[in-house]
Amino acid sequence: MALAFATRPGLDSHRVSPVLDAARVARLASPSPGRATHGACRGIAVRASKDDDSLFRPRRSKAVAFAQFMTGVALRFSVWRARLKREARNVMNPLEQEQPDYNLNVLPLLLPVRPAGKGEYSVSTKLWRKTVYWARLHNRLTANKVGDSEITGKVVVLGGGAFGTAMAAHLARKGNPVVLVMRDKLVRDYINTKHINPRYLSEFDLPLNLRASTQAAAELADCKALIVAVPVQSSRKALEAVAQYVPKGIPVVALSKGLELGSREFMCDLIPHALGRSREENPVVVVSGPSFAKEIMDQRPTAVVAASADPAAASVVQRLLMSPYFRVSTTDDVVGVEIAGALKNVLAIAAGMCEGLGLGMNAMSALICQGTAEIRWLATAMGAKPETLAGLAGIGDILLTCFGTLSRKRTLG
Repeated sequence: MALAFATRPGLDSHRVSPVLDAARVARLASPSPGRATHGACRGIAVRASKDDDSLFRPRRSKAVAFAQFMTGVALRFSVWRARLKREARNVMNPLEQEQPDYNLNVLPLLLPVRPAGKGEYSVSTKLWRKTVYWARLHNRLTANKVGDSEITGKVVVLGGGAFGTAMAAHLARKGNPVVLVMRDKLVRDYINTKHINPRYLSEFDLPLNLRASTQAAAELADCKALIVAVPVQSSRKALEAVAQYVPKGIPVVALSKGLELGSREFMCDLIPHALGRSREENPVVVVSGPSFAKEIMDQRPTAVVAASADPAAASVVQRLLMSPYFRVSTTDDVVGVEIAGALKNVLAIAAGMCEGLGLGMNAMSALICQGTAEIRWLATAMGAKPETLAGLAGIGDILLTCFGTLSRKRTLG
Protein backbone atom coordinates (compact mmCIF):
# COMPACT_ATOMS: atom_id res chain seq x y z
CA MET A 1 0.00 0.00 0.00
CA ALA A 2 1.45 3.35 -1.01
CA LEU A 3 1.56 6.28 1.41
CA ALA A 4 1.08 9.84 0.14
CA PHE A 5 2.25 13.03 1.86
CA ALA A 6 1.03 16.52 1.07
CA THR A 7 3.35 19.46 1.53
CA ARG A 8 1.83 22.62 2.96
CA PRO A 9 2.73 25.89 1.27
CA GLY A 10 5.41 27.80 3.10
CA LEU A 11 6.60 24.85 5.12
CA ASP A 12 9.79 22.83 4.68
CA SER A 13 9.48 19.89 2.39
CA HIS A 14 10.38 17.48 5.15
CA ARG A 15 7.57 18.66 7.40
CA VAL A 16 4.64 16.76 5.90
CA SER A 17 1.34 15.36 7.04
CA PRO A 18 -0.31 12.21 5.72
CA VAL A 19 -3.25 12.64 3.39
CA LEU A 20 -5.47 9.63 3.20
CA ASP A 21 -6.77 10.27 -0.25
CA ALA A 22 -7.08 6.72 -1.52
CA ALA A 23 -8.31 7.66 -4.97
CA ARG A 24 -5.49 10.11 -5.55
CA VAL A 25 -2.92 7.65 -4.26
CA ALA A 26 -4.21 4.92 -6.54
CA ARG A 27 -4.22 7.27 -9.52
CA LEU A 28 -0.64 8.36 -8.89
CA ALA A 29 0.60 4.83 -8.15
CA SER A 30 -0.87 3.35 -11.33
CA PRO A 31 1.49 3.75 -14.34
CA SER A 32 0.16 5.81 -17.22
CA PRO A 33 1.75 7.16 -20.42
CA GLY A 34 3.65 10.37 -19.92
CA ARG A 35 3.31 10.36 -16.15
CA ALA A 36 6.24 9.87 -13.76
CA THR A 37 5.52 7.44 -10.96
CA HIS A 38 8.79 7.55 -9.06
CA GLY A 39 8.81 11.02 -7.54
CA ALA A 40 6.74 13.97 -6.38
CA CYS A 41 3.91 14.99 -8.64
CA ARG A 42 1.64 17.99 -7.94
CA GLY A 43 2.99 18.25 -4.42
CA ILE A 44 2.53 14.60 -3.65
CA ALA A 45 5.48 12.19 -3.23
CA VAL A 46 4.86 8.50 -3.68
CA ARG A 47 7.28 6.05 -2.13
CA ALA A 48 7.28 2.87 -4.19
CA SER A 49 7.11 -0.51 -2.61
CA LYS A 50 10.33 -2.48 -2.40
CA ASP A 51 8.58 -5.25 -4.30
CA ASP A 52 8.71 -3.05 -7.42
CA ASP A 53 12.18 -3.95 -8.64
CA SER A 54 12.04 -1.75 -11.72
CA LEU A 55 13.09 1.35 -9.77
CA PHE A 56 16.33 -0.28 -8.65
CA ARG A 57 17.40 -1.65 -12.03
CA PRO A 58 19.11 1.53 -13.34
CA ARG A 59 21.26 1.77 -10.22
CA ARG A 60 22.11 -1.93 -10.36
CA SER A 61 22.97 -1.81 -14.08
CA LYS A 62 25.31 1.11 -13.44
CA ALA A 63 27.03 -0.86 -10.69
CA VAL A 64 27.43 -3.88 -12.99
CA ALA A 65 28.78 -1.70 -15.79
CA PHE A 66 31.25 -0.07 -13.41
CA ALA A 67 32.38 -3.46 -12.12
CA GLN A 68 32.91 -4.71 -15.68
CA PHE A 69 34.84 -1.58 -16.53
CA MET A 70 37.14 -1.99 -13.54
CA THR A 71 37.64 -5.67 -14.39
CA GLY A 72 38.67 -4.69 -17.89
CA VAL A 73 41.11 -2.12 -16.51
CA ALA A 74 42.59 -4.76 -14.19
CA LEU A 75 43.01 -7.20 -17.09
CA ARG A 76 44.76 -4.59 -19.23
CA PHE A 77 47.02 -3.67 -16.32
CA SER A 78 47.99 -7.29 -15.73
CA VAL A 79 48.88 -7.69 -19.41
CA TRP A 80 50.96 -4.52 -19.35
CA ARG A 81 52.80 -5.64 -16.21
CA ALA A 82 53.55 -9.10 -17.61
CA ARG A 83 54.87 -7.65 -20.86
CA LEU A 84 57.02 -5.17 -18.99
CA LYS A 85 58.56 -7.97 -16.93
CA ARG A 86 59.31 -9.96 -20.07
CA GLU A 87 61.01 -6.99 -21.71
CA ALA A 88 63.12 -6.52 -18.59
CA ARG A 89 64.17 -10.18 -18.68
CA ASN A 90 65.08 -9.89 -22.36
CA VAL A 91 67.28 -6.90 -21.60
CA MET A 92 69.04 -8.73 -18.77
CA ASN A 93 69.40 -11.97 -20.75
CA PRO A 94 69.38 -11.42 -24.54
CA LEU A 95 69.86 -15.15 -25.20
CA GLU A 96 66.27 -15.83 -24.14
CA GLN A 97 65.04 -13.99 -27.24
CA GLU A 98 66.83 -16.35 -29.62
CA GLN A 99 64.96 -19.29 -31.11
CA PRO A 100 67.61 -21.92 -31.89
CA ASP A 101 67.17 -24.18 -34.90
CA TYR A 102 66.74 -27.66 -33.51
CA ASN A 103 64.56 -30.73 -33.87
CA LEU A 104 64.12 -33.04 -30.92
CA ASN A 105 62.65 -35.75 -33.12
CA VAL A 106 65.73 -36.25 -35.31
CA LEU A 107 68.52 -38.54 -34.13
CA PRO A 108 72.22 -37.68 -34.73
CA LEU A 109 73.04 -37.41 -38.43
CA LEU A 110 76.76 -36.54 -38.40
CA LEU A 111 79.35 -39.23 -38.98
CA PRO A 112 82.81 -39.08 -37.39
CA VAL A 113 85.61 -37.91 -39.61
CA ARG A 114 87.22 -40.76 -41.55
CA PRO A 115 90.88 -41.21 -40.49
CA ALA A 116 93.54 -40.17 -42.98
CA GLY A 117 95.36 -42.92 -44.90
CA LYS A 118 94.56 -46.49 -43.96
CA GLY A 119 94.11 -45.91 -40.28
CA GLU A 120 91.64 -48.07 -38.44
CA TYR A 121 88.60 -46.74 -36.64
CA SER A 122 88.74 -46.88 -32.90
CA VAL A 123 86.17 -48.90 -30.97
CA SER A 124 84.26 -45.80 -29.92
CA THR A 125 84.29 -44.45 -33.49
CA LYS A 126 82.94 -47.72 -34.87
CA LEU A 127 80.18 -47.70 -32.29
CA TRP A 128 79.32 -44.09 -33.12
CA ARG A 129 79.17 -44.79 -36.86
CA LYS A 130 76.92 -47.77 -36.29
CA THR A 131 74.62 -45.65 -34.14
CA VAL A 132 74.40 -42.95 -36.78
CA TYR A 133 73.66 -45.48 -39.54
CA TRP A 134 70.80 -46.95 -37.52
CA ALA A 135 69.57 -43.45 -36.75
CA ARG A 136 69.40 -42.57 -40.43
CA LEU A 137 67.51 -45.78 -41.16
CA HIS A 138 65.09 -45.03 -38.32
CA ASN A 139 64.46 -41.52 -39.63
CA ARG A 140 63.73 -42.79 -43.14
CA LEU A 141 61.28 -45.38 -41.85
CA THR A 142 59.44 -42.97 -39.55
CA ALA A 143 59.65 -39.78 -41.61
CA ASN A 144 56.06 -40.15 -42.82
CA LYS A 145 54.66 -41.34 -39.51
CA VAL A 146 55.95 -39.07 -36.76
CA GLY A 147 55.05 -35.40 -36.93
CA ASP A 148 52.29 -35.75 -39.55
CA SER A 149 49.10 -35.61 -37.54
CA GLU A 150 46.08 -37.67 -38.47
CA ILE A 151 43.87 -35.06 -36.80
CA THR A 152 43.43 -32.09 -39.11
CA GLY A 153 40.12 -30.79 -37.77
CA LYS A 154 39.20 -28.68 -34.80
CA VAL A 155 40.73 -29.40 -31.40
CA VAL A 156 38.89 -28.29 -28.26
CA VAL A 157 40.82 -27.49 -25.08
CA LEU A 158 38.63 -27.54 -21.98
CA GLY A 159 40.03 -25.05 -19.47
CA GLY A 160 41.67 -21.67 -20.01
CA GLY A 161 44.39 -21.91 -17.36
CA ALA A 162 48.13 -21.64 -17.88
CA PHE A 163 48.75 -25.15 -19.18
CA GLY A 164 45.55 -25.22 -21.23
CA THR A 165 46.53 -21.94 -22.88
CA ALA A 166 50.07 -23.16 -23.56
CA MET A 167 48.89 -26.43 -25.11
CA ALA A 168 46.24 -24.68 -27.18
CA ALA A 169 48.85 -22.25 -28.52
CA HIS A 170 51.21 -25.14 -29.26
CA LEU A 171 48.56 -26.97 -31.30
CA ALA A 172 47.55 -23.78 -33.08
CA ARG A 173 51.15 -23.16 -34.15
CA LYS A 174 51.07 -26.55 -35.87
CA GLY A 175 48.14 -25.39 -37.99
CA ASN A 176 45.19 -26.95 -36.20
CA PRO A 177 42.12 -24.78 -35.56
CA VAL A 178 41.91 -24.68 -31.77
CA VAL A 179 39.09 -23.53 -29.50
CA LEU A 180 39.74 -22.71 -25.85
CA VAL A 181 36.52 -23.35 -23.91
CA MET A 182 36.21 -21.32 -20.71
CA ARG A 183 33.63 -19.71 -18.40
CA ASP A 184 34.80 -16.08 -18.19
CA LYS A 185 33.21 -14.00 -20.95
CA LEU A 186 35.53 -11.03 -20.41
CA VAL A 187 38.60 -13.23 -20.90
CA ARG A 188 36.95 -14.82 -23.93
CA ASP A 189 36.36 -11.45 -25.57
CA TYR A 190 39.89 -10.30 -24.72
CA ILE A 191 41.41 -13.40 -26.33
CA ASN A 192 39.30 -13.10 -29.47
CA THR A 193 40.04 -9.39 -29.94
CA LYS A 194 43.59 -8.95 -28.61
CA HIS A 195 44.85 -12.55 -29.00
CA ILE A 196 46.19 -12.45 -25.46
CA ASN A 197 45.08 -14.35 -22.38
CA PRO A 198 44.97 -11.56 -19.78
CA ARG A 199 44.98 -13.91 -16.79
CA TYR A 200 47.62 -16.47 -17.72
CA LEU A 201 50.83 -16.14 -19.75
CA SER A 202 49.75 -12.67 -20.81
CA GLU A 203 53.27 -11.76 -21.94
CA PHE A 204 52.83 -14.01 -25.00
CA ASP A 205 50.73 -13.45 -28.11
CA LEU A 206 48.36 -16.24 -29.09
CA PRO A 207 48.14 -17.57 -32.68
CA LEU A 208 45.41 -16.14 -34.86
CA ASN A 209 43.82 -19.57 -35.44
CA LEU A 210 43.19 -19.92 -31.71
CA ARG A 211 39.94 -18.55 -30.40
CA ALA A 212 38.03 -18.72 -27.13
CA SER A 213 34.42 -19.65 -26.51
CA THR A 214 31.97 -20.13 -23.67
CA GLN A 215 29.61 -22.33 -25.71
CA ALA A 216 30.90 -25.83 -25.09
CA ALA A 217 27.99 -27.57 -26.82
CA ALA A 218 28.50 -25.81 -30.14
CA GLU A 219 32.28 -26.24 -30.15
CA LEU A 220 32.31 -29.92 -29.20
CA ALA A 221 29.84 -30.92 -31.91
CA ASP A 222 32.43 -31.25 -34.69
CA CYS A 223 35.73 -31.48 -32.81
CA LYS A 224 38.29 -34.18 -33.60
CA ALA A 225 40.03 -34.28 -30.21
CA LEU A 226 39.25 -33.09 -26.69
CA ILE A 227 42.01 -31.95 -24.34
CA VAL A 228 41.08 -31.67 -20.66
CA ALA A 229 43.14 -29.02 -18.85
CA VAL A 230 40.78 -28.50 -15.89
CA PRO A 231 42.13 -29.14 -12.36
CA VAL A 232 41.48 -32.69 -11.19
CA GLN A 233 39.08 -31.70 -8.41
CA SER A 234 36.89 -29.82 -10.92
CA SER A 235 37.22 -32.21 -13.86
CA ARG A 236 34.29 -34.49 -13.02
CA LYS A 237 31.79 -31.63 -12.78
CA ALA A 238 33.10 -30.02 -15.97
CA LEU A 239 33.01 -33.26 -17.96
CA GLU A 240 29.56 -34.27 -16.73
CA ALA A 241 28.24 -30.92 -17.93
CA VAL A 242 29.46 -31.50 -21.50
CA ALA A 243 29.26 -35.32 -21.66
CA GLN A 244 26.30 -35.40 -24.03
CA TYR A 245 28.08 -33.14 -26.53
CA VAL A 246 31.39 -35.05 -26.76
CA PRO A 247 31.47 -37.04 -30.03
CA LYS A 248 32.15 -40.74 -29.77
CA GLY A 249 35.39 -42.09 -31.16
CA ILE A 250 37.58 -39.05 -30.52
CA PRO A 251 40.55 -39.31 -28.12
CA VAL A 252 40.32 -37.50 -24.79
CA VAL A 253 43.70 -36.16 -23.64
CA ALA A 254 44.21 -35.56 -19.91
CA LEU A 255 46.76 -32.91 -18.95
CA SER A 256 45.78 -32.67 -15.28
CA LYS A 257 47.80 -34.56 -12.71
CA GLY A 258 46.52 -35.78 -9.39
CA LEU A 259 44.02 -37.91 -7.50
CA GLU A 260 40.38 -36.90 -7.04
CA LEU A 261 39.42 -36.62 -3.40
CA GLY A 262 36.50 -38.78 -2.38
CA SER A 263 36.48 -41.21 -5.29
CA ARG A 264 40.30 -41.60 -5.20
CA GLU A 265 40.33 -41.97 -8.96
CA PHE A 266 43.02 -40.96 -11.40
CA MET A 267 42.13 -39.11 -14.59
CA CYS A 268 42.29 -42.33 -16.63
CA ASP A 269 39.34 -43.66 -14.57
CA LEU A 270 37.59 -40.37 -13.85
CA ILE A 271 37.12 -39.34 -17.48
CA PRO A 272 35.21 -42.48 -18.63
CA HIS A 273 32.99 -42.37 -15.55
CA ALA A 274 32.23 -38.66 -15.96
CA LEU A 275 31.45 -39.03 -19.67
CA GLY A 276 29.49 -42.23 -19.16
CA ARG A 277 31.47 -43.87 -21.95
CA SER A 278 33.71 -46.90 -22.20
CA ARG A 279 37.40 -46.62 -23.02
CA GLU A 280 36.68 -48.06 -26.44
CA GLU A 281 34.16 -45.32 -27.26
CA ASN A 282 36.49 -42.50 -26.18
CA PRO A 283 40.06 -43.65 -25.50
CA VAL A 284 41.84 -41.71 -22.77
CA VAL A 285 45.44 -40.61 -23.24
CA VAL A 286 47.35 -39.19 -20.25
CA VAL A 287 50.14 -36.74 -21.11
CA SER A 288 52.74 -36.12 -18.42
CA GLY A 289 56.37 -35.17 -18.05
CA PRO A 290 58.67 -32.25 -17.18
CA SER A 291 56.84 -29.38 -18.84
CA PHE A 292 56.36 -25.84 -17.57
CA ALA A 293 53.59 -23.99 -19.41
CA LYS A 294 55.69 -20.86 -19.76
CA GLU A 295 58.52 -22.69 -21.51
CA ILE A 296 56.10 -24.41 -23.88
CA MET A 297 54.74 -20.99 -24.83
CA ASP A 298 58.30 -19.80 -25.35
CA GLN A 299 58.97 -22.82 -27.61
CA ARG A 300 61.71 -24.24 -25.43
CA PRO A 301 62.74 -27.91 -25.88
CA THR A 302 60.26 -30.14 -24.05
CA ALA A 303 59.79 -33.91 -23.84
CA VAL A 304 56.70 -35.64 -22.42
CA VAL A 305 55.07 -39.07 -22.36
CA ALA A 306 51.65 -40.05 -23.76
CA ALA A 307 50.26 -43.05 -21.87
CA SER A 308 47.20 -45.02 -22.88
CA ALA A 309 45.86 -48.56 -22.74
CA ASP A 310 45.06 -48.11 -26.45
CA PRO A 311 48.35 -47.98 -28.40
CA ALA A 312 46.60 -46.59 -31.48
CA ALA A 313 45.16 -43.67 -29.51
CA ALA A 314 48.56 -42.96 -27.94
CA SER A 315 50.13 -42.90 -31.40
CA VAL A 316 47.47 -40.50 -32.69
CA VAL A 317 48.05 -38.10 -29.79
CA GLN A 318 51.80 -38.41 -30.26
CA ARG A 319 51.55 -37.22 -33.84
CA LEU A 320 49.07 -34.53 -32.85
CA LEU A 321 51.40 -32.97 -30.25
CA MET A 322 54.85 -33.63 -31.70
CA SER A 323 56.82 -30.71 -33.13
CA PRO A 324 60.50 -29.80 -33.56
CA TYR A 325 60.67 -28.47 -29.99
CA PHE A 326 58.09 -30.83 -28.44
CA ARG A 327 58.96 -34.52 -28.29
CA VAL A 328 56.36 -37.12 -27.28
CA SER A 329 57.10 -40.71 -26.31
CA THR A 330 54.41 -43.36 -25.85
CA THR A 331 53.82 -46.03 -23.23
CA ASP A 332 51.04 -48.31 -22.05
CA ASP A 333 51.94 -47.90 -18.37
CA VAL A 334 49.11 -45.54 -17.47
CA VAL A 335 49.27 -46.43 -13.76
CA GLY A 336 52.94 -45.50 -13.45
CA VAL A 337 52.47 -42.19 -15.25
CA GLU A 338 49.43 -41.25 -13.15
CA ILE A 339 51.01 -42.16 -9.80
CA ALA A 340 54.22 -40.28 -10.56
CA GLY A 341 52.29 -37.21 -11.68
CA ALA A 342 50.19 -37.18 -8.51
CA LEU A 343 52.83 -37.88 -5.87
CA LYS A 344 55.58 -35.65 -7.24
CA ASN A 345 53.59 -32.63 -6.03
CA VAL A 346 53.83 -33.82 -2.42
CA LEU A 347 57.56 -34.27 -2.84
CA ALA A 348 57.91 -30.79 -4.36
CA ILE A 349 56.12 -29.19 -1.40
CA ALA A 350 58.49 -31.00 0.97
CA ALA A 351 61.47 -29.81 -1.10
CA GLY A 352 60.22 -26.22 -0.87
CA MET A 353 59.84 -26.53 2.89
CA CYS A 354 63.37 -27.88 3.08
CA GLU A 355 64.69 -24.86 1.23
CA GLY A 356 62.57 -22.45 3.23
CA LEU A 357 63.94 -23.83 6.50
CA GLY A 358 67.49 -23.34 5.22
CA LEU A 359 68.43 -27.01 5.61
CA GLY A 360 70.69 -26.90 2.55
CA MET A 361 71.02 -28.81 -0.70
CA ASN A 362 72.35 -31.92 1.01
CA ALA A 363 69.13 -32.40 2.95
CA MET A 364 66.97 -31.53 -0.06
CA SER A 365 68.76 -34.02 -2.30
CA ALA A 366 68.44 -36.76 0.33
CA LEU A 367 64.74 -35.97 0.74
CA ILE A 368 64.05 -36.12 -2.99
CA CYS A 369 66.05 -39.33 -3.38
CA GLN A 370 64.17 -41.07 -0.58
CA GLY A 371 60.82 -39.75 -1.80
CA THR A 372 61.50 -40.98 -5.33
CA ALA A 373 62.31 -44.43 -4.01
CA GLU A 374 59.07 -44.54 -2.03
CA ILE A 375 57.06 -43.45 -5.06
CA ARG A 376 58.68 -46.24 -7.07
CA TRP A 377 57.87 -48.81 -4.36
CA LEU A 378 54.22 -47.76 -4.26
CA ALA A 379 53.87 -47.59 -8.05
CA THR A 380 55.37 -51.05 -8.63
CA ALA A 381 53.14 -52.48 -5.89
CA MET A 382 50.14 -51.09 -7.81
CA GLY A 383 51.28 -52.67 -11.06
CA ALA A 384 53.43 -49.96 -12.62
CA LYS A 385 56.66 -50.61 -14.48
CA PRO A 386 59.86 -49.57 -12.68
CA GLU A 387 61.31 -48.08 -15.87
CA THR A 388 58.38 -45.65 -16.05
CA LEU A 389 59.43 -44.11 -12.75
CA ALA A 390 62.96 -43.74 -14.09
CA GLY A 391 61.76 -41.90 -17.20
CA LEU A 392 60.26 -38.54 -18.10
CA ALA A 393 56.99 -39.03 -16.23
CA GLY A 394 58.83 -40.14 -13.10
CA ILE A 395 62.24 -38.78 -12.21
CA GLY A 396 62.05 -36.17 -14.98
CA ASP A 397 58.89 -34.54 -13.64
CA ILE A 398 60.11 -34.90 -10.04
CA LEU A 399 63.36 -33.05 -10.74
CA LEU A 400 61.56 -30.26 -12.57
CA THR A 401 58.94 -29.76 -9.86
CA CYS A 402 61.37 -29.98 -6.94
CA PHE A 403 64.19 -27.83 -8.32
CA GLY A 404 62.53 -25.63 -10.96
CA THR A 405 62.14 -21.96 -10.07
CA LEU A 406 58.76 -21.85 -11.88
CA SER A 407 57.31 -24.67 -9.77
CA ARG A 408 54.24 -23.52 -7.82
CA LYS A 409 54.35 -26.51 -5.46
CA ARG A 410 57.96 -25.78 -4.57
CA THR A 411 57.06 -22.13 -3.96
CA LEU A 412 54.15 -23.23 -1.79
CA GLY A 413 56.49 -25.29 0.39
